[in-house]
Amino acid sequence: MEKLDLQRQRVNDWMREQGACFAVVRQGQRQITRRPFDPIPRVLSAKTFTNLEQGLIQRINALNLFLNDIYHNRMILRDGKIPEEFVLSSLDFRTQCVGIMPPKGIYTHITATDLVCSTDGNWYAMEDSLSVPDGAAYPHFARKLCREIAPENYQVPGLCDNCGLDILLSQLYRDIIDDDPELEGGIVVLLSEGENTLSHFELGYMAKLTGAVVAEAERLIVMDNKVYYRAPEGGFQRVAIIHRLTLDSMLDPLCFDEDSPCGIPHLMEAYAAGHIAIINAPGCSLAEDRGLHYFIPTMIRYYLDEEPILPNVPTYLPWYPEQRDFILSHMDSLIFKDVSSDRRQGALYGDRLTHEERQRLADAISREPRRYIAQQKIQVETQPVLGEDGVSTYPARCDFRAYTVHSDSLRVWMGGLSRFTVAASDGSPVSGFKDTWVMSE
Repeated sequence: MEKLDLQRQRVNDWMREQGACFAVVRQGQRQITRRPFDPIPRVLSAKTFTNLEQGLIQRINALNLFLNDIYHNRMILRDGKIPEEFVLSSLDFRTQCVGIMPPKGIYTHITATDLVCSTDGNWYAMEDSLSVPDGAAYPHFARKLCREIAPENYQVPGLCDNCGLDILLSQLYRDIIDDDPELEGGIVVLLSEGENTLSHFELGYMAKLTGAVVAEAERLIVMDNKVYYRAPEGGFQRVAIIHRLTLDSMLDPLCFDEDSPCGIPHLMEAYAAGHIAIINAPGCSLAEDRGLHYFIPTMIRYYLDEEPILPNVPTYLPWYPEQRDFILSHMDSLIFKDVSSDRRQGALYGDRLTHEERQRLADAISREPRRYIAQQKIQVETQPVLGEDGVSTYPARCDFRAYTVHSDSLRVWMGGLSRFTVAASDGSPVSGFKDTWVMSE
């Protein structure tokens, strides 16, 4: 236990020194905080990970085909599998991306999928994040530090190495550049919104892993429909790939949000001309619309002619009158999400709302049925967390963020971000993260 406590201290100290932080929601308000590291790993068996891997590959393949279809032929809408109005009314549908084909037709280069395991051992997908699939850096550096402190803890037969994140990212960059002569010789830029933003630490960490360059928008310029990086020491370097952890709306102020703090004027013109690759592709945020989450099983059946391997958390759409009636009569037992809000915002638990709050929510759902979804509460399994005394443990509910990388093939990183939540002495939630051990046998 002494070594575990030392690991926890070292990782948390390093995060503090590096300025690593998370966005969490407390009492309905978004706050920036540090998530403490817990050194007791979450362990996934080979059988469990293989099933998740197959389900994630199937899921992301279908989402990519959906994005390609919507921004081009819209066959799934013409065949009546998903309501056209529902899709095209999404706040994440980008008319600016219609008709633009990303390199190799890939929109979903890196996807983070949030999963939960119920107490009966069944896994469910909660949400998919494509515009900002962050968080992978944390378990990666945590394991590296812990291995330095207690290498004997990692001499476990069958333990897979999660340090392949750098290999997956570097291979992704190479696959894109090597397959397109237009991009040959260009550098990879990680687009930062600034040093004081949530993503800056993670971008810096990925840059160290891959040799990419972190740059703010002011150092990027479009000339002759090509993107160049203005180096601090002077001179310009051609950019082949922009890897971003920003929303679509923040990419190009002339095309999307004119007030974007990190937008690059004329970027979309260069992208449409095929002179720059963007990871993830503009328009990808449509696939993370919380309302469209309901239709992912439909996408899998339509595009792949397969049954879903990894089920969604049971979800209800007030868009459909019969489901709206069910939702309004079962509000105490459901969780509600606002489709129009920032995805970092938390959910509303029906059983925690006052009578007045429930009534206001019911009225809002009736007025704007497209704006909300409802999901069943899942009894999530717990994982042991090391107590403050460094000796005892206590159970905490834990979810799992899995990462899928899509280049010439779809691959799931053999690691992931396990996040846990417990109640503090004052009743407020305390969130932390764990390393995830994937076993090969």
